[in-house]
Amino acid sequence: MTAALLASVGHGSTAMWYLTRATGLVALVLLSATLVLGLVSSVGWTSERWPRFLSQSVHRNLSLFCLVLVGVHIVSTVGDGYVPITLGDAVFPFLTPYRPLWVGLGALAFDMMLAVAITSALRRRIGVRAWRGVHWLAYACWPIAVAHGLGSGTDPRLPLATAIFVLCSLSVGAAVVWRLAVGPVRSGLGRVAAAGGVVAVLVALGLFAVSGPLKPNWSHRAGTSPALLAQLAGGASVNRVSAATPNSPTSNSTPAGVPALPFTTAVRGTMTTSSPGASGNITVDLRMTLVGSGDTLDVQIVGPAVNGGIALSTSQVTFAGLTGQVTNLEGSTVEAAVSGPSGSVDLSLDLSLDPAAGTLTGQVSGSAGQ
Repeated sequence: MTAALLASVGHGSTAMWYLTRATGLVALVLLSATLVLGLVSSVGWTSERWPRFLSQSVHRNLSLFCLVLVGVHIVSTVGDGYVPITLGDAVFPFLTPYRPLWVGLGALAFDMMLAVAITSALRRRIGVRAWRGVHWLAYACWPIAVAHGLGSGTDPRLPLATAIFVLCSLSVGAAVVWRLAVGPVRSGLGRVAAAGGVVAVLVALGLFAVSGPLKPNWSHRAGTSPALLAQLAGGASVNRVSAATPNSPTSNSTPAGVPALPFTTAVRGTMTTSSPGASGNITVDLRMTLVGSGDTLDVQIVGPAVNGGIALSTSQVTFAGLTGQVTNLEGSTVEAAVSGPSGSVDLSLDLSLDPAAGTLTGQVSGSAGQ
């Protein structure tokens, strides 16, 4: 059992979960490639080995393949059932209770892709002007799809996913700049304005990624309700769900026995993994002590062994007299929500595991529960 233990945590149907993640990332790559080829075709670029009709043909086929992959991405997300997303949520944006803004952006991007595909198929009937007007949605679709991928998923902090987002952004940005440099534009002012817009979009996406999905506790800040987070984690205590009611402690209070919030401190402890039981489940226990305060933090994860890791079925977290559940696992980062009569705390752990020695080190950050 290695540090990949936490990276391979799945939910419910592990195969569907992996399929959802894979199709989403590959669809982003294909959407980026489609946009690049569309820009190449728009300026009529050709060579002896790459005639113009080939660019147009590959562009068309890639766009259709991308649309199919997005369809698989949607069906696998709904079929997984881990989060309450329906087929209707894939068409009508911002209605799902799970990260409504970021999942809604995905639905909006899908609607745009459908509009572009349908009008392209009807190009001869609706006319070039109408087709071209709708086709401009492809340029808006790409940053919306990127924002959806960053905000709605659990993968942006993984190195491979981060590399994919960066390479797609650089490729599309370079293609747009090249198109502005060699393609027909009515005025120099138009070139400057368009280039400025491209830079602004890429910078905005980068700043969003760095300040949002790439930082701990994004699952809470992404807009998911605390009650739903508790449900997804396997059922948090009643105190956690009711923390937002008027008579509950405010989110700025520090529960009794907990270090002053917010805090970040080192942890060290032990890691044990049980043998599979009669049900096929294994149990991973992470028992830690906060350096300095001496407070204890215990994390228990139960589930079937999958690909050298564990698929999360249930969990339990205990910290300074508070109890709760794991809410998110990304690589060697564990996020949890714990609560008690005096308030609630969101925890984020970045751990380094040594399975051979059965030890662990790292750091934990705590903030007021939302």
